[in-house]
Amino acid sequence: MHKAEYIECPYCEHVHSDYHDYLEVGDLGGEFKMNCVGCKEQFKVDFYSVFWFETKKKKNYRVY
Repeated sequence: MHKAEYIECPYCEHVHSDYHDYLEVGDLGGEFKMNCVGCKEQFKVDFYSVFWFETKKKKNYRVY
């Protein structure tokens, strides 16, 4: 199941938010193995990056 901001163990559903040590700067996607601190099982994690874009109109400022 896809989750954002955390990793959930597929065995015991323990929530892991400490995934930063598994990622390298610049990684946009990949996979790694993680050990659950809850049930001690090892599981595979696939990850990918999603980009959100927002556009705004340029404000016109008057100079007095």
